[in-house]
Amino acid sequence: MAFNKTACAIGCAICWLIVVLIILLVSIGTVEPIQYGIVYNSITKKVDLDTIYPGGWYFIGPINSFITFPATLVNLDFTEFEGALAKPLTVKDSDGQEIKLSLSIQYKLQKEDVGKLYNEFQTGYEVTFVSYVDSVVRKIVGSFDSTAFWKQRKESGEKLRVAINEKLKEVYAECKNLQIINV
Repeated sequence: MAFNKTACAIGCAICWLIVVLIILLVSIGTVEPIQYGIVYNSITKKVDLDTIYPGGWYFIGPINSFITFPATLVNLDFTEFEGALAKPLTVKDSDGQEIKLSLSIQYKLQKEDVGKLYNEFQTGYEVTFVSYVDSVVRKIVGSFDSTAFWKQRKESGEKLRVAINEKLKEVYAECKNLQIINV
């Protein structure tokens, strides 16, 4: 009789240990080394916008998960290439000359503002980035004369990059590089 009680107690203890182990395992969340993460609670549907996690393993609880964002440079292409988010831009310079401009920018999200970015755009922020870049390029290229990309390509590209960077700062990103691929 004592043996049955002991066996039952050991069996119950093993079951509880397995349940606790499973709960602990599902309570671990990971963020890749090249990402930032914010915690999302699947029951309350709330997001912790104040704590930004760099890459690593974290104990976040069984009902939480990470929403991730890139922590590295991200390419945003305005080209005919496969995988480009946008087509080349057709703009007019100050002389009324129509220009078809293919370009690529590399942006980086500002880590401390990832919560604000999510609060305003959720994970669909790149659509806004494309729109902002389009409007800035139209405005800046509209002030160039028809020879700007032929005689002063580097300077013209830098003017575009600086203007795009100023606009993207409004939405918590930085334009680090810009390449003019084709004019």
